[in-house]
Amino acid sequence: MTNDQARQLCLSLMKADTEDVVIGLLRDAGYWDERAVWRYYGDCESNFSTIYNQASRSDAALVEKIVNSVDARLLNESLVSGVDPEGPSAPRTMRDAVARFFEHAKNAGTTKTGRIREWSEERRTQEARSITISATGYKPTQGNPCFTVADAGEGQTPRSIPSTFLSLPFEKSNKTKIPFVQGNFNMGGSGVLRFCGRHHLQLILSRRNPELVRSNDPSDREWGFTVVRREDAEGQSRHSIFTYLAPLGHQDKPGHGEVLRFRAERMPLFPEGRDAYGRDAAFGTLIKLYEYDATGYKSNIIMRGGLLRRLDLLLPEMMLPARLYECRYEEGPVGSYSNTLAGLSVRLGDNKSENLEPGFPESCQLTVGGEPMAATIYALKKGTAETYRKNEGIIFTVNGQTHGTLTVDFFRRKQVGLSLLAESIIVIVDCSRISGRAREDLFMNSRDRLSNGRLRVELEEELEELLHHHQGLRELKERRKREEIQSQAQDARPLEAVLENLIKQHRTLADLFMPGMRAANPFKPTKVRNEEKAFVGKRYPTFFKFKDKPYGTELFRNCPSNSRSRIVFETDAEKEYFRRDVDPGEFTLHRLTGTQRMRVENYTINPHDGAATLSLRLPTNCEQGDKFTYLSTLTDATQLDPFVNQFVIEVLPPEEPRTRTSGNGRNGRPGKQEGTDADAPSGIQLPEPILVYEKDYPRYGFTGNTALKVVHDLEEDTTEHERDTYRFYINMDNVHLNRYLKYEVRPGDSEGAIRQRFQLGLLMVGLALLHQDNITKKMRTGEEEEQEPRNIEDHVRDVTSAIAPFLLPMIESLGALEADEEVAMVNPPEVI
Repeated sequence: MTNDQARQLCLSLMKADTEDVVIGLLRDAGYWDERAVWRYYGDCESNFSTIYNQASRSDAALVEKIVNSVDARLLNESLVSGVDPEGPSAPRTMRDAVARFFEHAKNAGTTKTGRIREWSEERRTQEARSITISATGYKPTQGNPCFTVADAGEGQTPRSIPSTFLSLPFEKSNKTKIPFVQGNFNMGGSGVLRFCGRHHLQLILSRRNPELVRSNDPSDREWGFTVVRREDAEGQSRHSIFTYLAPLGHQDKPGHGEVLRFRAERMPLFPEGRDAYGRDAAFGTLIKLYEYDATGYKSNIIMRGGLLRRLDLLLPEMMLPARLYECRYEEGPVGSYSNTLAGLSVRLGDNKSENLEPGFPESCQLTVGGEPMAATIYALKKGTAETYRKNEGIIFTVNGQTHGTLTVDFFRRKQVGLSLLAESIIVIVDCSRISGRAREDLFMNSRDRLSNGRLRVELEEELEELLHHHQGLRELKERRKREEIQSQAQDARPLEAVLENLIKQHRTLADLFMPGMRAANPFKPTKVRNEEKAFVGKRYPTFFKFKDKPYGTELFRNCPSNSRSRIVFETDAEKEYFRRDVDPGEFTLHRLTGTQRMRVENYTINPHDGAATLSLRLPTNCEQGDKFTYLSTLTDATQLDPFVNQFVIEVLPPEEPRTRTSGNGRNGRPGKQEGTDADAPSGIQLPEPILVYEKDYPRYGFTGNTALKVVHDLEEDTTEHERDTYRFYINMDNVHLNRYLKYEVRPGDSEGAIRQRFQLGLLMVGLALLHQDNITKKMRTGEEEEQEPRNIEDHVRDVTSAIAPFLLPMIESLGALEADEEVAMVNPPEVI
């Protein structure tokens, strides 16, 4: 094959948008059916299991390609600058690399450098043109699109393509000794292959930056390209295999040839406008994924619900921006088909007033298993969260890339108690500073899900504690509850009275409810926040001490052996002190044993408006009477001497489990007392219903078919113990209710009476489901407690939606039964 023929074949493969066209091109060139010109991926005949045992989702797999492009750009700038990426003078983190090579900053550790959120939108857009993702081929209703990822990174020579792009984990890794890159598992981004069409085709094209070529081999300055495919199992083989096109020299080494190559000064790697190949480059890499399984984001990739929003979530703190181009549509202005990918944090920050509740985001420090982490809490305004996420609630990141998530159901756990805010919270936990061993224990190598293990259990427990006691979230929850009640205009008050009277008249129902209970005041007797002055802190604190104690006082506390100790500090530091980029505060905690200091492995420090609450777990082997001395320090780059506070905790006998009505979260941890009634719920709290109308559907996540929605909540009783309650939301514009009112109202029936029957019927069904859920959880065995229970909120929603069409006809029919009809039903005539 001549140079021009090789170049033309490459261009044709680049512009092909279906597998059939690619196969036709390769067949015409004499390659597709010639087995000897195809080489095993990773030079391993059993590569199928390795490649298929990676990302479980196509969007997470695609992210690996973008991460590799970011790495390539950082490596290119390092090498061009004369910095050995593996040498002692290399940047130690990705942020340091961005600061040094893209911002030319000398001191990245104490300034707002290395973070693209500090860049102007224009600069992000310009820089993003060097990493692009374009969509071509089939439109959503036609089939799967093709995605092309291109970058102006270091590039590879034709000879090095097999050992870089086409390598596998058991080979020598290319990046493990480079501290400022993300991709160090040596997967070569092969996780995308299982999502590429029926034949799993992928095109790779790359040229090494000529400035970096040191050899005299002329081929090292050429473009190299190949196609990866999946071949079905044959003969005695039990699995498919992945191979790539390597025809050069295959006559001498069948199955071990080299990839195709050609000479060209420039190639059209990058999109321009709606032309996917409209901008030339002298070097870099292009990877095309044919007919990619884009389930869930086949639509216009930069619109709501498209690929851009998924990538924002999977790369919430991008190190370098990228640019997305939608090239499948002809209509509309050219500028409306491209957008910059900068990550969720940047997108939320750019539109902070429109997206976030006042006072957010807020950040907290966690130490789990001795590993330092930081959690940033975003509380979004109602109805906006679904723009940025699907079902993700907590996102765990390393160097800005999502490595695992927990769903919004985490917020509904009764240990968290934030069901009312579940649809409005996103938490990003930065795990970049944890050790390599902890990273291996916490995340799967595929970087798309968490591992199961002790570290994960401890991390979830710390997050439960942090979110449950977060003062800002508590205040937001109370504010939203007030807004709901005020918006009701007393519509639900008569219903509450009717429900109470109904229960009093029926002994069976009355026994299910808490004695003497009525629908409780949904608000704790706290000060009205808007009457208090907003806290304004200082950039650098002048004090950090125990609350209401002089600085230097040693604090003494008691704590049951099975509980956590909470120590409240007061300070005049601004709320951003612990999370800001410039001179952040660093809090550390040690336990003193004689003259030794032992770093405490599990605790959180939660700052909020002049206070900082330390939540601390006691040692697992502690016993009654033990005394533990702790020393906390707080410092920053400006402090000559740290703020030091010492406290002593004496261990009390374990606290008896508190009796509560059941919530709906995982790991309820009921008491282990003997006897069948040890954990029996004390009753069901009467609900105070919220009536929802069509105009408020987006606010509450309703549709016309929604009937009843219950949301778990926690209230403090007079003893300051928490009690599980539920808030009931009833759809007063339910399609089946409106249809009944339009077609089936009988003479003598009023619309008001029918609506009240509908409301009461749903309330009783909801209460029955909650009651049964309490009983079910009480009867669960130890083995069942380890399993994720069903979400009672979703269960109530589904059951009441199903029963809504039958509810009013059933009430009407049963109420109209005469005595003789009842007898006939009990004693049906004998069938002859």
